[in-house]
Amino acid sequence: MPNWCANRLYFYGEEADIAGIRNLLSGELTSHFLRAEQEGIQLFVAGCAGILRPVEDFTYAPFPALTQAGKGSNSPENIAFSRWLTSLQEEVELSKDNCHLLHRLWLNTGIGNKRWSSLSREQQGVIEKLYSDKYFDWGYTWRKGEVSEWWNRLCDNPSFFPGRPLDFLHVLPTRLDVEVNGFNGKLLEGIPSAYDWYLRRYGTKWPQGSEVNISFSCEKGIQVDFDTPWSPPDEALIAELSRQYHCSIEHWYAEQGCDFCGYACYPEGEQLQQLQDSLEWELAEEGDDVYSDIIGPEWLINNIAHFGG
Repeated sequence: MPNWCANRLYFYGEEADIAGIRNLLSGELTSHFLRAEQEGIQLFVAGCAGILRPVEDFTYAPFPALTQAGKGSNSPENIAFSRWLTSLQEEVELSKDNCHLLHRLWLNTGIGNKRWSSLSREQQGVIEKLYSDKYFDWGYTWRKGEVSEWWNRLCDNPSFFPGRPLDFLHVLPTRLDVEVNGFNGKLLEGIPSAYDWYLRRYGTKWPQGSEVNISFSCEKGIQVDFDTPWSPPDEALIAELSRQYHCSIEHWYAEQGCDFCGYACYPEGEQLQQLQDSLEWELAEEGDDVYSDIIGPEWLINNIAHFGG
């Protein structure tokens, strides 16, 4: 398990913008990218199994087996699949608009109508192998369930995917190919794992706040405390958050295990001030035990819920 970096964000701006921030913090935004990820995974394995085929010669270099079945007929289903393949190859980002487009392509492939029992044994075998290798990345669980249940659940394609509190993928979108590759990667050659991509893009390996707590709220301001693994969210991410919501942000963070802390402010999407330091410690005695208290820096002490670790 990681060390946890403690974070506090304070937002201040116009009432409507703060209301939008509150929805993000509370997980009340629909996560369109989760649907695009799951639909994309199903189309990926469907292509590998030859259920859907491109209408022209197409080789996907990171995983040639995706189109090894060759060209298919010029059907509406295969045309939609071909367009999805192009999006995958172009490393499309899962913005809201792109997710809507990808969903329409998924619908047009008709893959949702192909229940597990309708697939040939050969097709099932290809999907079973891929699922066995990647279920922990694709099913959001370390427990390996039945591949038929997994497939049929994708066919059911729920229209609503509940949001997650303080999900930074709403601020900076992830990529379709990265999500197909999965958190641990090692499927698509030359494509980063989600772990590596998240670290580079968001500054933390899990781009959502953990233990999110709105600790203060008013019409034109809101304060939230949350944890992230090992490190704080990237500066560019917080700047983009400030820009998108037309608000000013102050960010404090600390992680006592690695002994660092910091502060930055972002008025209207631009970082204007930054402090970085080590924590200040004081040894104190209590009975036969000796322990350490964190006593500084002074600018941090009353502006963070805890010190991580």
